[in-house]
Amino acid sequence: MQIACPSCKKSVILEDARVPVGPFKLKCPGCGTPITVTPGASEFTRPADPAYGAAPAASVEAQASPVRNTPESFGLVPGSPEWERLKHEVAHQVLWHMGLVTTREEDEEGDEESRKWALVVDDESIFQLAISEALQSLRYRVETAPDKKTALDMLSRKTYDLVTIDNRLPDDPEGGTQILQSINAMPPDQRRRMFVAFISADLSTMDTQSAFVLGANVTVGKKDIRRLDKILQQAIKEHDKIYNIFRAVHEELQRQET
Repeated sequence: MQIACPSCKKSVILEDARVPVGPFKLKCPGCGTPITVTPGASEFTRPADPAYGAAPAASVEAQASPVRNTPESFGLVPGSPEWERLKHEVAHQVLWHMGLVTTREEDEEGDEESRKWALVVDDESIFQLAISEALQSLRYRVETAPDKKTALDMLSRKTYDLVTIDNRLPDDPEGGTQILQSINAMPPDQRRRMFVAFISADLSTMDTQSAFVLGANVTVGKKDIRRLDKILQQAIKEHDKIYNIFRAVHEELQRQET
């Protein structure tokens, strides 16, 4: 359908599929004059003719159907490594401006082999990044798991020094307790060497009673993620102090038995 402006005579071409059934209004792209169009009225519909100064088809298409930016229009495919890297970078910038992270990403060099390993179990990338930043500031090398299945698989293949578990995971309706049960079923010596932080929006930080019931070493309220590094530093120090005494007593008892 071709519509001619009664003021400047410029023509606008609309695909027939885009033309409403009844009367409608539009603005002339040339002079801005409002045009009331009644489909079928001969004074506004004319065959395409260069004499009427018809606008290029691309311009009319852009006006009739605005171009929308999509990941694909930038050469990104959701789920691809490039897509995940972009999500990570965007989340990091958001956290940086919110003050939830204090360091820029950097490649650690030097004593990599001596650093401890941490596993972050959380399905939200913004919390994954915030927790990872806190642990990296404590000199941990960090790996992440977005769900229970991945976490259990990683725990079965590797021994971690520290594990943080979110209480809400997409494939764990029991709120992370299955992962805690798996960790607490480990041999006692292995479990004692693993520090477990249970992170929840429903619990208070350093809730010792809840931590004992859940089988975690410490609880952390999500509202306290901003100071997670200090909370873990204090909790791990207390944990190590208790178990250093335990190990000393245990070793002494073994010596006496021999």
